[in-house]
Amino acid sequence: MTSTSAPPTEASDSADDAGLLVKLGSRFQPPRFLSLTRAGKFFILMTLAVGFGAINTENNLLFLLFGMMLSLILASGLLSEAVLRNLRLRRRLPRRLEAGQPAPGAFRISNQGWWPALSVEASEQNPVGIEGPLKGQTIGPAHISWWKFWRQQTDEERRPQAAAYSMRIAAGDETEVSTHYRFPQRGRFKLPGLQLTTRFPFELFEKSRLFSAPITLTVLPDALPAREWLGALESRWGDTAKNRRGRGEEYFGLRDYRPGEDRRAIHWKSTARRGEPVVRETEARQRHALLIIFDNRAPTDDPTPAHRARFEQGIRHLAGMLKALQSMGYRTQLVTGHGHIEPENAGAIEPLLRHLAVVELSPLSEPPPASEDDDQLPTTRIRIGFDALLGAPQGEETRLTLDALAKEPN
Repeated sequence: MTSTSAPPTEASDSADDAGLLVKLGSRFQPPRFLSLTRAGKFFILMTLAVGFGAINTENNLLFLLFGMMLSLILASGLLSEAVLRNLRLRRRLPRRLEAGQPAPGAFRISNQGWWPALSVEASEQNPVGIEGPLKGQTIGPAHISWWKFWRQQTDEERRPQAAAYSMRIAAGDETEVSTHYRFPQRGRFKLPGLQLTTRFPFELFEKSRLFSAPITLTVLPDALPAREWLGALESRWGDTAKNRRGRGEEYFGLRDYRPGEDRRAIHWKSTARRGEPVVRETEARQRHALLIIFDNRAPTDDPTPAHRARFEQGIRHLAGMLKALQSMGYRTQLVTGHGHIEPENAGAIEPLLRHLAVVELSPLSEPPPASEDDDQLPTTRIRIGFDALLGAPQGEETRLTLDALAKEPN
């Protein structure tokens, strides 16, 4: 696979300083993160109220109750720490990720302690987009500041990426819990690491332990069906004869039947005339090689949210068209403003989708997509882009707007 992209920019001193700050921050980050649950917030309020009443009235029973409530808070912290301290966590990532689609994965939790671990949830730390439409954004539950006492997240808001729950992990044992990864949009994401969370034993606090395990994932665009285009593609480009036997529809010749062959291929008229089984052979067909030029520039230098929405929808339809072309046997290349992708294998589509996953909407002032070797490119081309960027087709080139790509062909 060959790929060309824009020349890399030189690393600046500010980028080096930012990387140093990140390393220092990870070195001095706290080993545990603690947050209050709704029950914990009410319990803290009740504890403070009892303590204030005990000091104000000097009642021994209130002092006793106040001490018991403080002991309960202390016991909660010690027991939750005992659950998390001796656990180790590993992940098994999905083989393929598509935007909006759940992909199966798993976590392996090992308990190296002398006592069982109870009520543990394994998950990914919040992923960060590094390429694509969610570049620079964080996916996952937001951290609520401690002073927002009454702010409470819903179950959907607080659920982290790929969460999986385990009720009990025996001492010295290892268990695997299944989960699924689901990303809202395409792109390339960085997963900083893993985390283990528990509310054991009283669900007053939620304590989390972080594990550093950075990895980068590419989420492919979710392809919209392109069945409406199959007939149009066949009628417009079709295929050519190879002048040799193979899979096709046109007649090539007759030959003797071999034992074990499919009897549906027997030519019965010739068999009856010759008195022995004869098989009808077809002529092999060769698909045209296609070059798809995807102009990822916007109609203006300042793209609007409507432009971005149309662009994302167009990428989903283009991914569906690529899958349709693969199923029809076309050898397809892809050119965007980010580079030229030519798969090594004729039927490979994964490199095209991975490249399409990180394509971003560029301003109009950017140069249009260009391929590396114009003389060696396929003669059949499809140019796709916004209405304002496309003119009349030139030669064998077919031009489709993003809106036309989403509609049924005439």
